[in-house]
Amino acid sequence: MFPALQDTAYTMKAYSLDLRTKILAAYHLQEGSIRQLAQRFKVSARFVGALVARFRRTGSGAPKPHGGGNPPCIAPSHYEHLALLVQQAPDATLKELCRALAEQYQVTASKSSLQRTLAKLQLTRKKRPGTRPNARRKTCKSNAVSIKPKSAHWMCTT
Repeated sequence: MFPALQDTAYTMKAYSLDLRTKILAAYHLQEGSIRQLAQRFKVSARFVGALVARFRRTGSGAPKPHGGGNPPCIAPSHYEHLALLVQQAPDATLKELCRALAEQYQVTASKSSLQRTLAKLQLTRKKRPGTRPNARRKTCKSNAVSIKPKSAHWMCTT
């Protein structure tokens, strides 16, 4: 990924009210066109145009409030039901828990949504203690010989 964009990708914030006020004042005093003002204040022409249009429509240059995002699939009222399901079947897979949640409580959720909810509630799913460990051990595929010297006397200078 692009390292320069990585830092700013999720930290974009609305322009300050002070900057918005300066842009609107300059526009009303006819200190330049929308493009010229955009260059002067180092913002996009689209932002300046939208800001002017919003000011004409609402009389305010303040940013819009946050939209709120999507509500979670599993409502907080179902958290107790989910905790009960995990307690009854601690070794159930996410798919099995999704199915049980849908059958018993009519809550349809994806595996990823269920995983996020379990993490939020700090509920862990345990494997069965009687499961057999992997029969085959992982081994190194390399047959390289160690190159570490057996003694360090060759390094001495006399």
